[in-house]
Amino acid sequence: MSSEAVNEAIPKVRDIDVIILAGGLGTRLKPVIDHLPKALAPVNGRPFLDILLGYLNRWGFIKRVVIAVGFMADKIIGEYGGTHRYNFKIQFSREDTNLLGTGGAVIKAVQQYTKTPDVIVLNGDTFAEVDLNDFVPVHLKNGSEMTIALKEIKDCKRYGTVAVNAEGRVVSFHEKTAHSGDGLVNAGVYVFNRGIFDSAELPEDGGAISLEREFMPSLLAKGGYIGGYIFSGRFIDIGVPEAYNSAGDYLFDFTEQRQ
Repeated sequence: MSSEAVNEAIPKVRDIDVIILAGGLGTRLKPVIDHLPKALAPVNGRPFLDILLGYLNRWGFIKRVVIAVGFMADKIIGEYGGTHRYNFKIQFSREDTNLLGTGGAVIKAVQQYTKTPDVIVLNGDTFAEVDLNDFVPVHLKNGSEMTIALKEIKDCKRYGTVAVNAEGRVVSFHEKTAHSGDGLVNAGVYVFNRGIFDSAELPEDGGAISLEREFMPSLLAKGGYIGGYIFSGRFIDIGVPEAYNSAGDYLFDFTEQRQ
């Protein structure tokens, strides 16, 4: 196939909104950073959220970032409200009474604050070095309702695993176990077609919805097309002290200069 044909087959990325999930309690990190929300955990003197925002700043098609906040929301809003350090606008989707869970936070942020046909979602405690210039076009080309960034790792006991078929389509999700082993794990970076949230509703009782354990398995069970995008870049989840303590060295070149 000629390079011209290849280029024609890959859709051009349109402007796309981003949601960062930064509302969790961060229970496992409380002994280390009990005075801060997890997304503001300092890495080489910079809030972890700075690393995510700085990485997003590389991609010119990102015009709006919605930070979904809940636990210690005022600290995050105080740090980033009104900032002009980035090439995109920052807004906040706030959970004022009950924490909505990752699924509930996405539903609220998508329906109330985003505008674009497709939306990128990031976990606020995870850094995944995914090339969005490739990730988003693959999602658009495949016509999937949702695409998940997947990382192959040697020891999966901290994570659930994801199974994909030969075409790269997700076929099943598996809860984490005490047994280690190789596998593909959800790296906490997604791109969604916003239409999958058109009829989604938050629980009337104010309960939480898990994106990983409820929404995505339900979408798959209904026959939804979920794509799996395997990437080779760096990946770290700072949600436990051991991983957090290693983040400074692992992400050093991403923390040398504040945006």
